[in-house]
Amino acid sequence: MIEVKQVSVRRAGLPLLKDITWRITAGEHWVITGANGSGKTWLLELLAGHVHATAGEVVYDFVQGTTWDERFALRKQHIHYIPAHALQVFLQQHDMFYQQRYYSMGDERVPRVKDILGVEADAFEALGMPATFNIASLLEIDVTRLSNGQLKKVVILQQLLRGLPRVLLVDYPFEGLDPASRADLAAFLDHLARQQGITLVMTDHGHHLPAAINRRLVLAAGTVKAIEPVQPSPWPAPVTPAPAKPLQDGTPIVEMKGVAIRYGSRTILEDFHWTIRQGERWALTGRNGSGKTTLFSLIFADHPMAYSQPVFLFGKRRGSGESIWDIKNRINYFGPELISYLAPQYRPETARTWIANQHRQLNRQALTHAIEHFQAQDFIGHPVKTLSSGQLQVMLIISSLVSGRELLLLDEPYQFLDAANKERLNDYLHEHLHPDTTLVLITHYEDDIARWTQQRLVLA
Repeated sequence: MIEVKQVSVRRAGLPLLKDITWRITAGEHWVITGANGSGKTWLLELLAGHVHATAGEVVYDFVQGTTWDERFALRKQHIHYIPAHALQVFLQQHDMFYQQRYYSMGDERVPRVKDILGVEADAFEALGMPATFNIASLLEIDVTRLSNGQLKKVVILQQLLRGLPRVLLVDYPFEGLDPASRADLAAFLDHLARQQGITLVMTDHGHHLPAAINRRLVLAAGTVKAIEPVQPSPWPAPVTPAPAKPLQDGTPIVEMKGVAIRYGSRTILEDFHWTIRQGERWALTGRNGSGKTTLFSLIFADHPMAYSQPVFLFGKRRGSGESIWDIKNRINYFGPELISYLAPQYRPETARTWIANQHRQLNRQALTHAIEHFQAQDFIGHPVKTLSSGQLQVMLIISSLVSGRELLLLDEPYQFLDAANKERLNDYLHEHLHPDTTLVLITHYEDDIARWTQQRLVLA
């Protein structure tokens, strides 16, 4: 079906894949694993034709045109690729920017989901999709209002509505999804594999996989380390959240006193009250689209409604005279939308230079220590455009940690990280997070919550 023959890939003079030999046959569904920077995403992009081999070749038995244009059209028709950073790609395709989700109330230029898909709800019936994956409820929503999980559904369906492919390539499909959404997506991918005969090839770091996945390719430093069978495992039962611990009696850092956020007829928050005190460790959880990132935007001075809502930061109500930078200079923030601002594929500067440019007064000793702690020496001097998703994540995390501030907001920091880098982040927070620093963590994983937080706020 697809055969990769001794392929090597280089970019900006750096080797990304080296002498890869691999065969995908009918009836096989693959997961590609390996450490951050091992070449997983580059291999998907090679199969999709987004990067080209500098040595060797890729042969498709369903791509047999006599001209380059014919082969290109057939490959595009039969192979669909869903990248990991769907939000960034999606916004760029439609000439939008991330903060438009906050500033576009009533802006007729922002398309709705139905405008992007070009269909009505009944069009999904032709796909025979599971009811749990139906997005009819999202059709009237502006695309800039979608959560990361909701957006993944739209992007996948946008591809499928153009025609069912022979091969579906999905890069880190489960990152950023709540447990129910992960189970829904796994069921949908199983449906495509078993009922529609689509070959699945996905990257992942260790989530429970769709039951159809039966083969694993393990990469290490751009080469094939192992090829092995995958045994199906049952989807995990929901974990009962641990009870929250008593609140500390510290100085309030954030206070929300009856906040209401509405977009047209859609209510995100209603009469919402929340107090975060100095030194507390909070977990903010809830389904995709429940308002978690909206709360972070109210705190981090990105959301315009913060000025009209009863939001108090560091003892002052928003809009009482402080500038947006007065707020941001007291907060360290990390979130998945930073990739949207970064546009890594267009960044020729090195990761080290990019970090330095984000800080007016960079603590170079702290930066050196963080680079050593995360063992980022191997890529910190490489151009940003050559970094893997996991390496980009580490770069952004390092940038958010090298200046000690009073409040640390971490929105899904473990996304794309392999087990070693996830443990390095945990160790760094244990060793360097000051007792008076306040932490608020958004994550969908109970082990993260149990390890790092004392209080929990669950959004419906």
